[in-house]
Amino acid sequence: MTTLHLDPYSETPLKHGTHIYAEPAEIMLFAWAIDDGEVEVVDEANGEKRPAELREALEDAEVLVQAHNSHFDRTVLRHTGTPIALHRWRDTMVKALAHSLPGALGSLCEILKVPTDQAKDKAGKQFIQLFCKPRPATSKIRRATKKTHPVEWQRFVEYAGLD
Repeated sequence: MTTLHLDPYSETPLKHGTHIYAEPAEIMLFAWAIDDGEVEVVDEANGEKRPAELREALEDAEVLVQAHNSHFDRTVLRHTGTPIALHRWRDTMVKALAHSLPGALGSLCEILKVPTDQAKDKAGKQFIQLFCKPRPATSKIRRATKKTHPVEWQRFVEYAGLD
């Protein structure tokens, strides 16, 4: 099974809705793994291309795709040119909610006692704020990138692999 996690950038705030957010979005980081294999992160924002193994898995109608809150991933992938049929998706957030557990990944990790080094990185919210949204109007730069924030970008890539 392929496991996906996307970190996109969009000028449109997510609070306006997933579809409106996804229309102009671009995928910056694409974290993925096949079955229980090692998580890899493709830094698409800096020119890395998806490896053949990932492209083949995304195109193979027999491969199931797993994500937490798959609605977001499905919508962003469809708007960025990689639609995946709905029947292929498996959603861990839906499974959690079906068992009366919280849908938020951080809360779910706490309840399931996922070890800290494997749980949702609480610093991840800071990286999302920094890299996935336009900078405030008062900022000298419109968008934070690897070039403007190299140390933070490296930690963001590490966060994507853990998330």
